[in-house]
This record gives sequence, C-alpha cells and structure tokens, in this order.
Amino acid sequence: MDFQSITSSLTVDQAKNGSLIAIAVCVLLLLIILKFISSVVTKIIFSIILTATGGIAFSQRASLADCASKISQQVQGNTNGPSVTCTFFGQDIAIDTQKITK
Repeated sequence: MDFQSITSSLTVDQAKNGSLIAIAVCVLLLLIILKFISSVVTKIIFSIILTATGGIAFSQRASLADCASKISQQVQGNTNGPSVTCTFFGQDIAIDTQKITK
C-alpha cells in the first residue's frame, strides 16, 4: 500500500482526529519519560524528539483545516479552478473539486 492510497482514503475529520491523538500520545510519552528516565541527556533527547513530533502533528492539523476551507470555497463556487492542491506530510494531494457534488 503506497502513501497516496492511504492519504486518499482519509477524510479531513479522520486526519484531524488522528493528529490530535498523535499530539496526546506525544505528551503522555513525554510525561512518562520525564518521570521514569534518570539520565538528563536521555530526557533532553526524548523531549526534543517528542516535542518535534507533536509540533509536526499540530502543523499538519492546521494545514488540513486550511485545505478544507479552500475545498469548501471551491465547491461553493467562490473561486475558479478544477482542483485544489493540499499537502499532507510534504506530499502534494490534488483534490478534484469538480467531482464533489455541490
């Protein structure tokens, strides 16, 4: 299964909920690591990794919200053009708005 088929099968709401779950898991793992790991260097490294992962998930959620609003405007007829291009984890996804029923 390739990345394009995975992203095309996701809805915007599912992707937003998935990013919220990813952020919550990062926060939970960060708290567990800070509680149980004694090495300061290891705590710092894991804190940086989990903070970056949570930040990426949050930015993808914001990108999805912007893309959904673009698609909504295009479907409602406020802008011209046959498709909207969105990005999800750096991959461009073209959404054909002419196939979406108004």
